[in-house]
Amino acid sequence: MRRRWRLAPLLVVAAWGGLLAGPATLVAAPSEADRRWLVGAGAFADGLYELAYRELGRFGEVAATDPRRGDAALLRGKAAFALGRYPEALAEFDVAETHALTAATPGEPIFWQGEALFRLRRFEEARDRYARFLALRPASPYVPEALYARGAAELELGHPDQALSAFLELLRGYPTHERAAVAGYSAARELIRTKRWEEALPILTSYATRYPTSPYLAETRYLLGVAQLETGRAEGVRTLEQFVAQNPGHELAPTARSLIAEKQAAAGRLREALEQYQALVRTAPAHALVPRALYRIGELALQLGRPTEAEAAWTALRRDYPQDERAGAAGLATAELHVRRKQWEQAFGVAQAVAERNGPERLEALLIAGQSALQLRRNAEAARAYHTVVAEAEASSPQRFRGLAGLGLASEVLKDRDAARLAYREIVQGAQDAELVRWAKGRLEALEVREAPPRARPQPRPRRSAS
Repeated sequence: MRRRWRLAPLLVVAAWGGLLAGPATLVAAPSEADRRWLVGAGAFADGLYELAYRELGRFGEVAATDPRRGDAALLRGKAAFALGRYPEALAEFDVAETHALTAATPGEPIFWQGEALFRLRRFEEARDRYARFLALRPASPYVPEALYARGAAELELGHPDQALSAFLELLRGYPTHERAAVAGYSAARELIRTKRWEEALPILTSYATRYPTSPYLAETRYLLGVAQLETGRAEGVRTLEQFVAQNPGHELAPTARSLIAEKQAAAGRLREALEQYQALVRTAPAHALVPRALYRIGELALQLGRPTEAEAAWTALRRDYPQDERAGAAGLATAELHVRRKQWEQAFGVAQAVAERNGPERLEALLIAGQSALQLRRNAEAARAYHTVVAEAEASSPQRFRGLAGLGLASEVLKDRDAARLAYREIVQGAQDAELVRWAKGRLEALEVREAPPRARPQPRPRRSAS
């Protein structure tokens, strides 16, 4: 076809020169309309869309009643479409719809109206054009394209069920069409998004076999693994591991690693889970999942008895992602590590930093800060930390009573026995922790003993002299 269009201008020139004349007569020169049609149609066939658009427009001007008027408008619209000039394309398709077509597929202008409207993001109008085309021309060769485009328009309009209906109709009716691969991928992705795991499985399980050259093979492999995990199939982890092994640099590889790690951790395979998270951080250091991975590395390393690795991961999280929601929890866990090692200075510094974030870990961090300050004999700082806990915690919360216990101890050291006594009495009267209540009673008794006046020593009786 391309070769025929390339020869057309040469045939016109030959006709003008009489080169096609027989031995007795000359062929009449083509009309202006014929010349514009031949040049415009030939240019379109050769991909010279700007020339085609211009010449076919001139054809319309000189041949308004020509039987080829509808075909010329349709070709001109396609030329504008190829140039990305969608408003002009739509205008030409509208003209083509009002004329009889001699060469184009019947109903084709309606399909192309939908295509132009879709590119103009007028999705509702595009959807309606596709639906109209499908109803009028159910046997057209453009039906698979229209079904896919209608599904895409429905997705843009937020109608996932209607989109799925169009995609699945395409898969059933045209399983070998070039659009079937992308329709299958789109349908599976939407089913996964809406958590319809069982419905997605048949599409995904056979996808690689049916569409071995699809550009979506990797992503559908990932989706298959997700669907298998969500439906309780043990092979889901294996599928995701294969996906990562074959596509280590894929944008979904970090998410796959995270899913694998969580399943491994739940199964008690802590070492394997830790390795997956470490690989995530190493291979995708800028990914949004890295903060979560660092936090989980800390947790898993601690469970495996590797506190140094845990501290390193949590420190990296706090340093590199200070605004992440897990940074406070990582800081609190780090402070607790320092407490276990009796590294009071480090524990105090980290706990103070966590408390200053004013996050959900604030009160626990202040309790650690108070404990560390007491150990460092910085009793006034300890009292301030505990006092803040008592003031901010809920009246009946365990944290408040722990704060009162610390405040009592700090007050004793600061020789403020009235404040200490008051703190201990509040614990005795309101705490639900029986052990803490016994401890507070013991501190009150110790204070009473300490403050009791010393007993007078009994005077020895005078010896009676012998008579």
